Amino acid sequence: MSWISKSPSFAANARLAPLGRRLVGILFLALCSFQFVLGQEATAADEMRAGVIAYKFLDYAGAAEHFKAALEINPNLTQARLFLATSIAQQYIASDDSAANVAVALQAIEQFKMVLNNDPGELEEYRALVPLASLSFNLKHFEEARDYYGKAIALKPKEASNYFSVGIIDWTEASHARTKMRNDMGLAESAMISKPEACVSLRAQNQQKVEDGIAHVQKAIELQPDYDDAMGYLNLLYRERAEYECDDPEARKADLKAADDWTDKAIATKKAKIDSAAAEKEAPKQP
Repeated sequence: MSWISKSPSFAANARLAPLGRRLVGILFLALCSFQFVLGQEATAADEMRAGVIAYKFLDYAGAAEHFKAALEINPNLTQARLFLATSIAQQYIASDDSAANVAVALQAIEQFKMVLNNDPGELEEYRALVPLASLSFNLKHFEEARDYYGKAIALKPKEASNYFSVGIIDWTEASHARTKMRNDMGLAESAMISKPEACVSLRAQNQQKVEDGIAHVQKAIELQPDYDDAMGYLNLLYRERAEYECDDPEARKADLKAADDWTDKAIATKKAKIDSAAAEKEAPKQP
C-alpha cells in the first residue's frame, strides 16, 4: 500500500464527495423548501409540483421535463431553473468520463449559470454555486471550481465543507505534480523523493498549493471540529509537504509525524461518531 494512502477512503472521497453527498443534500433541501406562490400561473405551478414529485421518486429525467415545461410558461421562474439544473446534475455520474456523461454535466452547468445570470436571491445563488463548483471539480476544471467555491465561501463563510472542498482541489493539483515527478524518476511506490534537485523542483511547483490546502482544511476543522474527512486530508497534505523536504530531514520527519497524528485523529473521530450513532439507536425511547 502506498505510504500516502494509509486510509484509502480519504482519497476516494476526493473524487466522490464534491458532487455525490453534497449535491444531494444541499439541493434536495431547496426542493423541499419550495413554496408554491404561483396562483396566477396555474399550469406552471402544476408543472413545478409534478417535477418535485418526480424528483422525490428519483425520476430525475422526468423531473427535468416538468421543470422545462414550467420555464416554457414562465421563463423568469428562477426556482424552476434551479430545479431543472439540479435534476440534470443528478443524472451525471462523477466517475464516468464518457462523452455522453460529460455532456450531461455541461448541460447542468449551463442551467446553473443561467440561474446566476438571472439576478437570484442570495440563497438561490448559493445553491447554484456549490453544485457548479462540484461539477467543475469532477470535470477537472479546477480553477473554475476554486472560483465557485470561493464565491460560496463569501456568501456563507461559516460553512466548513466549502473550505474543505478547496483544500481537496489544492491537494489534487499537488498530488498530480508529485505523481508525475515520481513516475518520471521511476520511484518505487513506497519510496520518497530523495534527490535534492528533484525536491527543489517539486517544492517550486507544489509549496503554495500545499500550504493553501493545509490552511483551507484547518479552517474547515476549526469550523467543524469533528470533520473526520478533513482530518484525513490533512494527513495527505502533510505527506505532500514531506515529499519535497528531502533537503530538510527534520522538517520531513515532523510532517510525517503530523500526518500520522491526523490519520489517528480521523480514525478516532469517525469511530466516535459510529459509536455515538449506535448508542443513540439502542437507547430506549421515552414513553
